[in-house]
Amino acid sequence: MHLSLLLFPAAYYLLAGLGVNLAYHRVLSHRSLRLPRWLERGLITLGLPAGTPIQWAGNHRFHHAHTDTPDDPHSPQHQGFWCAHTGWYLGTHSVALAVLYAFGGPLRTVFDAFWRPRTNQEHDALARDIAADGYYRWLSRPWPYTFVLLALHVAVPAYIAWHFWGVAGLMTFWLTLMVLYNLGDAIDSVAHTFGERLSQAGDQSRNSALMGLLIHGEGWHANHHRVPWSARHGIRPGQFDWTWQVIRLLRAMRLAHNVQVATHADLVDHH
Repeated sequence: MHLSLLLFPAAYYLLAGLGVNLAYHRVLSHRSLRLPRWLERGLITLGLPAGTPIQWAGNHRFHHAHTDTPDDPHSPQHQGFWCAHTGWYLGTHSVALAVLYAFGGPLRTVFDAFWRPRTNQEHDALARDIAADGYYRWLSRPWPYTFVLLALHVAVPAYIAWHFWGVAGLMTFWLTLMVLYNLGDAIDSVAHTFGERLSQAGDQSRNSALMGLLIHGEGWHANHHRVPWSARHGIRPGQFDWTWQVIRLLRAMRLAHNVQVATHADLVDHH
């Protein structure tokens, strides 16, 4: 395989990580830090395959309020593993449909472009602060979201892949999206099933070194549920958090402000 072809999925992997893990999750949903408007909006646009900004934040905040209870929209303990992994996006407990959706790659992106801004809106009221931003409100509407997602995350990368690497490039693009989607989905399923729980945890969130490495620090999921306000998820020594390293760099460049950081004592002093 040509070396340049490997750079394509690597770049997409890193940019997707910043778009979803940094912008959607730590900035928008939890307000763990602040970024300049131009940078925040740019990263959110890179993370669009995750869903609309309003929908994503609303659902995520509801998940934190009802983690691993019957009301949790994606708890593997109550909804089953595959429903928590991907089925909940579709509103189905069908394992066959959930698996098909999980491995859809770019076809899933095309489907989501029409499906995601029109469904799972039940918890949008929890994201009124995000809806107050005109750009996010516009981007969360069905047709703007559909157009931007298809143009930026399907047409442009597919053209680049085909232009430079032909069929091999398109196959790599498919595999890249398939892997990235499933890594992100694994936070809802795997990270609530396998790994180390914190003492006195009231939910099934887990820490996993492998997940922490693969998902840019998001795999320290038990830490995150203990201190969701923290911009740093890998809190204990040895818990590498790539997203946190990016935040540190942005803070040093004076592009990240009001950075909230938990300590090991915050994990232990739980009441």
